[in-house]
Amino acid sequence: MINSILLVDDENLFHLVFEDACSLLDITLNLESIDSADKAASLFDEWKDKPDLKPDCVFVDLNIIGSSFNGIELIRKINFDYGNGVVIGIISSSADKDEIAKAVQSGAQFWIVKSDDIEPRLEDFKKDYDGYVQRINPFKVYR
Repeated sequence: MINSILLVDDENLFHLVFEDACSLLDITLNLESIDSADKAASLFDEWKDKPDLKPDCVFVDLNIIGSSFNGIELIRKINFDYGNGVVIGIISSSADKDEIAKAVQSGAQFWIVKSDDIEPRLEDFKKDYDGYVQRINPFKVYR
């Protein structure tokens, strides 16, 4: 079960779409949405000393306008600087094969193609979630 989610995305409208989808699917009790990779990195710095505050799952947009690094760089930073105890992946309107390959190399566990009708993809992700927690699921693109 997913108890807490961090969404890192610069599109505020998508925050609402994502929150509504999570609510409809009863995915999480605690959802935090932020619009900057820099803010996310700062949060993970704080969580180093307070790991119980760290989210269970992190969804990161590929291109985060106004941040000093992109989603793939943030995933790499989270995985390698803060440990890989978090289920983490990309959520993007892009499905570019080269970017997906970079995401895999950064340690992303999944890629969800973003849209206004995201519920079916999140529902499929929810079914696979325990395998990501146990680190037994292969990387998957949800289209």
